[in-house]
Amino acid sequence: MPVAFSGPFARTGGGALSGKYNGDKLPAGARFSNYLKMGGRQATMARRFVNDKTLTSTERFAAIAAEAGISVVTLATAWSKQHDFVASTIVGATHPDQLDDILAAADLTLDADVLTKIDAVSKEILYPMG
Repeated sequence: MPVAFSGPFARTGGGALSGKYNGDKLPAGARFSNYLKMGGRQATMARRFVNDKTLTSTERFAAIAAEAGISVVTLATAWSKQHDFVASTIVGATHPDQLDDILAAADLTLDADVLTKIDAVSKEILYPMG
């Protein structure tokens, strides 16, 4: 799911936040799967989004979301809209059914415990797109 986020989730964008690349998976037809096969500049860009740090961040954010009973995309969207320093939250979907997780964040406010866990991941895994 191509979703762009700010803050701790910005580094797991480009579809990486969906978890589709976790477990050494390179799904057929996925943007970064294709880029990695192309080599050169495209592979370099793909490795910014698909690397050990981004995949570990995604796993940790997914665990926080699961514990909260929501999807990781809902978690990221709710985090983004809950912070006043985020000017806008830009989301996108390849398929209409992907909007469900995005729209689930419309009236959701993450509690302090969830925010603390998100912050902990951000502090432990500094800018994984490096």
